[in-house]
Amino acid sequence: EKDFARAVGAPYAVMVNSGSSANLLMVAAAVNKLRPHHCDAGDEVLVPSVCWSTSVAPLLQSGLVPRFVDVDPQTFNCDVAELERRMTPRVKAVMAVHVLGNASNMRQLMAFCKKHNLILLEDTCESLGTWADSEAEDGTVSRKMLGTFGDFGAYSFYFSHHITSGEGGMVVCNTLEDYNFVRCLRAHGWTRHLTNRFEVEASHPELDSRFLFVNVGYNFRPLEVQGAMLEVQLRKLEAFNECRRDNLRRIEAALTADPRYSKYMSLMKPSEGTDPAWFGVGAVLHRAYAHQLREYLEYMQARGVENRPVISGNMMRQPFVRVYCPDSEADNFPGAEVIHTRGFFIGVHQMRIEDDRIAKLVDVMLSFKFVPCRVVLVTGANGMLGRFVQKEIAKLPKATRTQNFAFLQTGAGAGAGAGSGAGAGSATELPSNVVMTGPSGDDDATAGTDWVFVGRKDGDLRDLDAVEHLFKRYQPTHVLHLAARLASVHEMTAKPVDFWLDNVAVNNNILRSACKFQAWAGPVKVVSVLSTVMFPRDATYPVGPEQAFGGQLHPAAQGYGLAKRALASLSQWYRKQHGANFVTVLPGNFFGAHGDFNPATAPLLNALLAKAEAARTAGAGEPLKVMGTGNPERQMMHASDLARIMMWALDSLEDDMPLLVAGEELSVRRMAELVCEATGFSGGLSFDTDAVDGPLRRTADTSRFEELCPGFKYTPLLEGLKETVEWYRSSRK
Repeated sequence: EKDFARAVGAPYAVMVNSGSSANLLMVAAAVNKLRPHHCDAGDEVLVPSVCWSTSVAPLLQSGLVPRFVDVDPQTFNCDVAELERRMTPRVKAVMAVHVLGNASNMRQLMAFCKKHNLILLEDTCESLGTWADSEAEDGTVSRKMLGTFGDFGAYSFYFSHHITSGEGGMVVCNTLEDYNFVRCLRAHGWTRHLTNRFEVEASHPELDSRFLFVNVGYNFRPLEVQGAMLEVQLRKLEAFNECRRDNLRRIEAALTADPRYSKYMSLMKPSEGTDPAWFGVGAVLHRAYAHQLREYLEYMQARGVENRPVISGNMMRQPFVRVYCPDSEADNFPGAEVIHTRGFFIGVHQMRIEDDRIAKLVDVMLSFKFVPCRVVLVTGANGMLGRFVQKEIAKLPKATRTQNFAFLQTGAGAGAGAGSGAGAGSATELPSNVVMTGPSGDDDATAGTDWVFVGRKDGDLRDLDAVEHLFKRYQPTHVLHLAARLASVHEMTAKPVDFWLDNVAVNNNILRSACKFQAWAGPVKVVSVLSTVMFPRDATYPVGPEQAFGGQLHPAAQGYGLAKRALASLSQWYRKQHGANFVTVLPGNFFGAHGDFNPATAPLLNALLAKAEAARTAGAGEPLKVMGTGNPERQMMHASDLARIMMWALDSLEDDMPLLVAGEELSVRRMAELVCEATGFSGGLSFDTDAVDGPLRRTADTSRFEELCPGFKYTPLLEGLKETVEWYRSSRK
């Protein structure tokens, strides 16, 4: 015990029969009523959602309430922001579980505990020998070993841990008072191991001092043979851990040097200020391969690479937690879900691994046939374009796979179904905002796509926290960004500040979160839709994408137009600075169901359709009035065409510049004639020649799209109009 205390830098150490007993013993000391600063029954303890069963069970057994905290899937440990978010007045302690040799940022964790006057318990069973930065009262920084920061630290000497005594554990503490508590609790509450034994026994002369019990207790005493083994192992600890560090460095270097690695997975990262004594190679598959986790692990096992889940995965999924903590839902801990559904680890040996074995390991890890399954988050799903995307998706082949949508199968949250998740069971009923489709043809190299549709009810995209929640919950591989704040031209012109601020906030939050959460999901592609209002008022035609970035905008809807121009620039900047695959599509005029049909505010074709239908219904014999001469020509396409183009762009568009797309070009007169034909209105046309025509042509240069997607078939305008008329009449009923 004294040698161990010296080795880790703790004042006192008490050996027990296992690491789980060490956890229970330090919790028992923390709740003991004879300890001045203790927890009471019903107090809450913050505990990571990725931990071991006996990190949680001692809390329950001692009458405490675990309050689970999500973890960072990059470090596998909690960060202080999450601890703060879960803090309540009832929280009196933190159970820090140092995962696979890593830890939280200990300087921040200690400041958090000091700020809230919390007892800190450290479960260090997987992290013996890890160093972390410690900040003194005067601001100086030094290093300490994990387990020695808190009130108590627990270690394990199970045969697969950093050193072993077959079974065995240790509790370390900082004060003589706590040392005596732990020694007393370890052996029945007896006095015989107290440092002040004779003084205590003298105060109870009426009792036989050989059998004097002054506290509650257990029998967690180790055997002398365990101590003998540990004495030998302890002398090897430093050399073992240096081998572990070196082995992991060389494995990591070999993996990252292989171009296949970054396509499929990422490795666990050390927390800031931490020098881990690695327990294993922790890894997370990219989101696109979550559906293959079990198959992948079996593949490695069959080729001689043993692997394990990261501790117990998301602890919320364990049956005993569902019984004792029924309010803790797995999908409220998305970081833990990442680790549960995509994470694994491979042991790091304490003896040097030869380079040829590392090469074999890397080859096995990266030779598996990975087949991606896309997860596409569609913003603005209830808008006109979003609804047409949903219609197009409904035409795709249905998925035949039975599991993938891991984050929505635990029964919590709006619209969530019930089940056990991709990594642990089969899917059941999907949420109403999710559609699973299969491969779209023989040339489709994916396992299919999970489409997630979000609208206003799912979160305010102007709020960064709400957007990050969506990215954490769904962890998309792709984003189809269709959301925008829109209104009539009159309203947008009258309130340019509002439409600038709101749209810029939405766009910034989507792109910022997509870039940030690539650390969780792997590469995230974003396809954003722009608007022709971003073109300058003096544009030359045919207009090219380069004109979208310069020149004075038309005063109408200027704030909205500048926000779209900013979105195009921001997408380019993310590509340049962060290598993000963010692209934009700039469509011409489009029309269709679900749009604005107010004659005073609607786009041209929708407004003409609404007026023609009203005139037909009224039957007054008046002609359909068209503003202007009818001579200007405009490009027009059905919204279903734009929906198909946006879906095509998810896979096929890689351009830095906005991609211009537009439909057939025809005169306003010809459009009005087609509207009359589609509605059955036979009253003829009249033209208000006093109204301003605007530019005679606004032709967009779509040559780049025609080059990338030759032979794209647009919906014939009359066909699209008839479909829109049918919907319009049905909706008015």
